[in-house]
Amino acid sequence: MLIVTPSDFSAAPPAGPAALFDWTSSANGQQVTEHGQAAASLLPRDEDVVLVLPPRAVSWHRVALPKVASARLRAALEGLLEDRLLQDTADLHFALEPGGRAGQTVWVAACQRDWLRGWLQTLEASGRPVSRIVPALWPLVEYEAVGAIPGNSRSFALDVPSTIHWAHHEGDQVWLGSASLLGVSCVPLSDASNTLAGSNSAQAVVSALMPPGAELPGDPGDFDVWLADPGVAELAEQVLQQRFELVARPAWLLRCAQSEWNLAQFDLSLSTGARRRQRLRRLLRQMRSAPAWRPARWGLAALLGAQLLGLNAAAWHERSTLTAKQQALQQTLQGTFPQVTLVLDAPVQMQRELARLQAASGALSPGDLETLLAAIDQASGGEALVPSAIEYTQGEGRFKGWRASEDQLRALQQTLERGGWRVRFDGNEVALRPPEP
Repeated sequence: MLIVTPSDFSAAPPAGPAALFDWTSSANGQQVTEHGQAAASLLPRDEDVVLVLPPRAVSWHRVALPKVASARLRAALEGLLEDRLLQDTADLHFALEPGGRAGQTVWVAACQRDWLRGWLQTLEASGRPVSRIVPALWPLVEYEAVGAIPGNSRSFALDVPSTIHWAHHEGDQVWLGSASLLGVSCVPLSDASNTLAGSNSAQAVVSALMPPGAELPGDPGDFDVWLADPGVAELAEQVLQQRFELVARPAWLLRCAQSEWNLAQFDLSLSTGARRRQRLRRLLRQMRSAPAWRPARWGLAALLGAQLLGLNAAAWHERSTLTAKQQALQQTLQGTFPQVTLVLDAPVQMQRELARLQAASGALSPGDLETLLAAIDQASGGEALVPSAIEYTQGEGRFKGWRASEDQLRALQQTLERGGWRVRFDGNEVALRPPEP
């Protein structure tokens, strides 16, 4: 997975071939593999490219969607948000929260359509088409804020209503982005220091972002998460008098890509097949590396290990059985014919020794001409099938010039083969050999 975002993390600069991206790659979707900064044409290649939008590039609106058809949902959003936005809704791109649908109260993300298209076209022209668009910050929702299940959340897994604060550098300014149940806010830290002078700055920020009348198990802000890019952490701590946990830009981008959000909707949505492949890739990554899937991975490994041990045990048993049978054949051969000291192929050697005994005693062997002629006579079933020429070599007879039709010879061949004889029919010649020992 390749995660990219505009390098200055700003919504202002237009996209173009010379635009720089901060990029982060992850082989399993859980840990950062590599990261850097490059123009679009120099980015690493990956089938799954995720574009992260800066916090100030996206506005958030809570609306109750009417029950309308999917084809009319975009028009319904324009009507609902027309009075809330300062711009023409036709110039904006909208996206619903994951799982949001008509008839529900959902969060709607809005951003400049042409600006977003510019970044998408820049990446596509460089051979890195975007498969998913995610925000850098997004609102919390009720089921996430209370009793959230790690691994199934659209945001941080929080046990109580809280706020996520992130201090980061954007353009020429240090900003504090905050995500809560009320939405997302971004304020410059320099302005925050002037506005909140003479008060507990962190406490004031938290109080402003919490829902009215929220019942907390402690004071407001006790359960908030304070994160900062290492380059701005010192300034953020001085302004807000609050300790921040360091989170580097690559780790933050990876956290964004791990969310369920996807702003590629409506006219920017992917095809059904592409979305299905995208979901499959994400599921495979989660099964391979996500902590929630660790018990399943261990169980699968144990099952495969048991199967492997079972196969090895079965193979060992089969080898032991085969070795025992080979040793029994060898003992039978050497016990019957003590003159055989080297055993290479016990059945063949035993057949040869039997043939020698038969030859020495004057008894007919299966390969003698008389035996071959008797087999032909028995298989003919009383029909007068007589060859006019016979060629015999040790163990094989060739019979030519038959006074019979081809159908009769075919029937003779099938009868002999059913008896175990080896027969080859070629034109008017039948080659006959005794059965395999």
